Order: sequence, then structure tokens, then C-alpha cells
Amino acid sequence: MRSSFYKPMLILLALLLLTACTPTNGKHGATPSPYVTEAPEVEYTMQHYVRYWPEDADYNTCDYACVSDVPEFSKAYTYGYAMNAAVDAYLDELAARIENEYIAHSVAEPPYTEVGCIVEHCGKYTNIIFSEHHCYEAQPYNETHVLMLDETGREVDLCDVLLDYHAEDRVITRILEMISADAHYPAADAEKVRASIDIRHGARVTENGCTVFVHEGLLAPYDDGELAFELLYKDLCPAFVGSAIDETEFRSLTEFFGLVLNAVIVRGEDIPDGKLSPYAATAFMAQAAGRFGLVPKAGRIRIPAADFEDYYRKCFMNGFPGIDTDAREIKLEEGVYSVPAAKLEYSYHADMAEVTACGDSVTVKGDVVFGEFGYAYSDFVCHFTAELERSEGSPFGFILHSLDLGL
Repeated sequence: MRSSFYKPMLILLALLLLTACTPTNGKHGATPSPYVTEAPEVEYTMQHYVRYWPEDADYNTCDYACVSDVPEFSKAYTYGYAMNAAVDAYLDELAARIENEYIAHSVAEPPYTEVGCIVEHCGKYTNIIFSEHHCYEAQPYNETHVLMLDETGREVDLCDVLLDYHAEDRVITRILEMISADAHYPAADAEKVRASIDIRHGARVTENGCTVFVHEGLLAPYDDGELAFELLYKDLCPAFVGSAIDETEFRSLTEFFGLVLNAVIVRGEDIPDGKLSPYAATAFMAQAAGRFGLVPKAGRIRIPAADFEDYYRKCFMNGFPGIDTDAREIKLEEGVYSVPAAKLEYSYHADMAEVTACGDSVTVKGDVVFGEFGYAYSDFVCHFTAELERSEGSPFGFILHSLDLGL
């Protein structure tokens, strides 16, 4: 896709574009340089491209020019194709902005957009950070566009990162807390902040939370440049995190409930006394197999029976009730469980509303929601109540004693 629109960039052209107009320097809260970490498993090369409008123009005759640094991920990397597709989609979106907005308002000679790029790796997420410098109006400006990708190359937003369907509201609340007492941010309220942030393309994952970028002139005076709010994960969690359970327990419970709900919701089964039906138990372990860290062969994960059954027992304090192939095609042959490596096509998660704890006993109440946390069409399914007990031996830090579904 890129080669059909872009031509190799000449060093001279880059120097001319860099000096065509001078960017403003942000003062208050200006965007910091991102911190880059190493991820040897990800292989990419940074490519340099230039595109002219119209396509047959050159630097002296073009109506607009765009110089871009973009990563190209190796096809040898498992999800390189998906990551390249996300980058190509960004280039298409940038081209659409240039054609539909920037060219029509251009007064610079010549007008141009220059895009720098940095790739960061933070846990299982990759930030591809595009730093855009636009010089087409009387006043140049800068803005940041981010692709947050998970370990499969799928694009995510802060709801997915924070494991919370209400992440945007929590980000808004936290930013308001940070700026409410500062007269430098005139008339900032929840709606103004909501209109100023983008939790999909205007944020990056950090080791302890996230950075949210706000374009120039939206919350503070234009001369302040683009703002960057550093938000800590602990300040974006639901209110019960830090009192009833800690941050690590919240993330573990979220994953645990996701596996359990995917297993029981199809047939609407409750879980009394930690006893799952063979159907639900099979569905649960089919998902949990991916957590064993074993390399699939011929599309299947092979787990020794003792490890498989011990894992299940540590989650529910009951023995594995047996395979129900209506749930998933798990096989037990010669002391080894063989589990399909394919992921589920559907997803259900817990939207935890209330968590209380008494010693190691924990009660969770909330809603079952269809769709990933960042899915635009996620929808309420039913309520749930769960009783758990903390356990150091459990893969999730908890044993599930009961789960009741209800409207």
C-alpha cells in the first residue's frame, strides 16, 4: 500500500521541509519525549517516505507534501502483518485529513506535514507514537497520534488497557482533579475534557498507567503547545481497589471472571459450591490452556493430565468433572489433555461494581457485559454475584466458591 503512494525521501528535501517554517515551543505541560524500552522479539525497520499532492508533482510544483517516518514490522514476527496493517490504516487516515482539511486551508509556501515516529514496548502492549508537525496555516502546530497494539497486533484503547468499561470517565475525572485548582485551564469541565481527549489514538501505555495527550489550544492557551497528562494506574481504578482488593488482585480477578463467564454464559449456568458442569469446566480449561506457556503443535496445546487437573482444582477446589465435547474438542489420550489452540470468537467480561472483603473472603457484585472492554458495541447481559477466597496456590490468587447469574 505504501509503495503506491510514496517515493523515497531525498535528504535535501527533508532539510528544506524542516526549515520551511519554525514550530512553536510548548511551555506549560508540553509533550515530553517518550521513553523507549527494548523488545528484542519485535523486529521492525523505520522507513522514510514522501508523498506529494497531486501525485505527479514534485517539491517545487506540489500543492502539499507529507514526509513520514513509519515502522515496517518483519513478516517473521508472528503478528507483523497485523501491526503493518494498523500502520497502513494510519497513513490512509492521515492522507484523508490532508486531502479533506489541510489542503483547503493551506496558506504556507509550500504547505507540508512532517511525521516522526517512535516505537515503545510496555509489557504486552506496543505504542507506535507518531509526532505530527503541520505547517499549512499561518501558525504551525504539533499533535501526537498513537497506535496502541496488544500482543496480537490488535489495536486497543485505554478501556482495554485498564480493563474497565468506564476508563474514559475515570480519565476525565482524574484530569479534572489535576487541573481544577489551576487558573491556567479556563472553564474546564467534564464535557470540555471529554471533547479534548481521545482514549484510542490520543494516549499511550506506560509502565504505571498511561499518558493522555491534549491538542494545542483545547484546554490551555495555544502557546502552551500540546499537553501531556501522566496518569497513574492506581488513580484510575474503581473505588474499591485499594480498600477491598489491591491493583494486582483487580487485574487477576478481571481475567479470572472473563474465563469463567465465557464458560457459563452460553447455557446460563450458576456455579454452586465451586462445582462447574462438564460443559462449563471444559470451556473454562479450553481457554485456560493458553496460560500454560506451552507451544502449540498442529494447532493443539498438549498438557500433562496431572498439571491440567491440578490447575482446575486450584481454581475451584473441586476435581475436573470430565470432558464435554459440546463445549470444546478436548481429548485425553495417554495421560495428556489435547486442547485446541484457537481463541473464542465471542467475549464476556465482568464489570465489577462492588467488592467487599472480610479477611480472605471476598464478595463481588456487578454486571456481565458482552464484548471486550474497548469494544464500541459492548452491551449489558445480566447481573452477577460471586463469592471467592484468597489463595496463594491459585493461578489467579483466588478460589471461586460460587457464582450466581440474575436479571
